[in-house]
Order: sequence, then structure tokens, then C-alpha cells
Amino acid sequence: MVLDLALCQVCRTMASMSTAHASQLRVSSAGTTSRRRLLVASPLSTFVLMQGRRADAASGTFCAPDVHVDGGIVYCDAVVGDGDAPKRGDVIRCHYRGRLASNDAVFDASYDRNRPLRFTVGVGQVIAGWDMALLGQDAMPAMKAGGKRTVFVPAALAYGERGAGGGIIPPNADLVFDIELLGKQ
Repeated sequence: MVLDLALCQVCRTMASMSTAHASQLRVSSAGTTSRRRLLVASPLSTFVLMQGRRADAASGTFCAPDVHVDGGIVYCDAVVGDGDAPKRGDVIRCHYRGRLASNDAVFDASYDRNRPLRFTVGVGQVIAGWDMALLGQDAMPAMKAGGKRTVFVPAALAYGERGAGGGIIPPNADLVFDIELLGKQ
């Protein structure tokens, strides 16, 4: 699935710029690459190129997303956990850091509060991109307890046109999350 460019203000900005740097990120379906796919990938490409192989300052264990799955999610597993994978309806605990993909600005982090997020996974208590990242989808396996995953979540699977946090997350913002699955409650 390719996101509509109208959904993404970062994509609109990138569309007016040269796509030369975006071409460094290969987005392929059945061996072909289209200009539209490259433009959709541009915000992530820019994020990855800005950050290189960005490491989490505290633990050095997070990575730059590089595996594409349907729906526009891109992820990488810095640490594959060895515990149980959550199932829809499980109450889980996660540490996380959320950033705007456009400028890497952190908008929230449970690490800063030293208090993990506790919620029921797969029932809409968090954004759709989080449920997908935790439960798995297509070529992306479910996370396992002890795992650390960095996930690029397109606006359509995040807060969409409404944004969030009283303007902290603007409308149509693509987001990047570092997620550490601590396990089931």
C-alpha cells in the first residue's frame, strides 16, 4: 500500500525538493520502484540519512528503521527478545521514546519518567501503528519480551489529520518510536 501524498505534510515538503537523496532508499515492490513510492519514502530516507545508524543515547541499542511492511510501517529490531510475544488482549508494559520523523524532536518518553506504559494491546488503546509494531504484521514478526524495536509510523497509522498533544504532534505527522517491550503484566 502506498500512502496518498496528501496525507503527509512532510511528503508534500519533500515533493518540492530534489528526490536525489530519496533514491538512496530502495522501495521496491516486485522489483520495481516508482517515483511516488520514493516520495512516500522520502521522510524516512531523510530521517535515516540525518541520523545515520542512530543509537539511543542511554543504552546504544536502538537502530534506524530499514525493513518495509505493508501500510507504510518501517522498522528494525535492535534486540530480538527471548520472552513471550504478546497476543491481542494481553496487558503489557513498554518503555518508549516518541519522535517527530521530520526533525527528530522528542515529544514523549517513558524513560524520562522512569515509568513504563501499561496498556491492553490490540484493542485500540494506542495508535494503530503501535498495535501493529507489537503484534506483528505481514513480514514484521510480533515483538517478544526483552525486545527493542525502532518503528517509523506514517501519519495515517498515528494521529492523522487531528494531530495530538495540543499541537505537540502536528496534523499529518509521521512518527518514529523506540519501543522496548518489557513483557506482560
